[in-house]
Amino acid sequence: MSLRLNNVSKKFDGRIILNGFSYTFEEKGLYFVTGESGVGKTTLLRIIADLDHDYEGEVENGGVSNVSFMFQEYRLFPTLNALKNASVAEKTGASDTAKYLLTRLGFNENDLKKKPRELSGGMKQRVAFVRSVIKSSPVLILDEPTKELDADTVKIMLQIIKEEAQKRLVIVVTHDDVSNLADEAKLLRL
Repeated sequence: MSLRLNNVSKKFDGRIILNGFSYTFEEKGLYFVTGESGVGKTTLLRIIADLDHDYEGEVENGGVSNVSFMFQEYRLFPTLNALKNASVAEKTGASDTAKYLLTRLGFNENDLKKKPRELSGGMKQRVAFVRSVIKSSPVLILDEPTKELDADTVKIMLQIIKEEAQKRLVIVVTHDDVSNLADEAKLLRL
């Protein structure tokens, strides 16, 4: 099931953000969406996920039931610890998978028990990332997933992203230079 955008247009405060945008994403694979601030990258993701309804055009095979979304704002539950926040999106085996991925991303046993107020920005970001990854959906959308992370953690996260792209469609919005990944991903510049 490929994801298709047909003639999508979006205005915001009278300014055209997207103008007749059409694109077909393959069923599996890694896509990096890049561009200057304000060109509509996050807006495009919100339209794909059916979180924005004020646009013209058509989106095929998007929507909340088909998309797992990592927002730029981490949206963690303040009363849940890191492990529970990461596994809240899925039920069966989610805690084990979340623990494995968080450990891979540098968490220790103590970190897993911390609530969001006790986590650094980068730690919150990793929890939000893992939560989006373990949700079963054919489309994984990541909005600036590496913005607060050090280079070593980014390498690990990119490896996890590449692994996910073998199983499903992964769309990543980033300001980072991803030209070195051109052989492994498609670049879409807005």
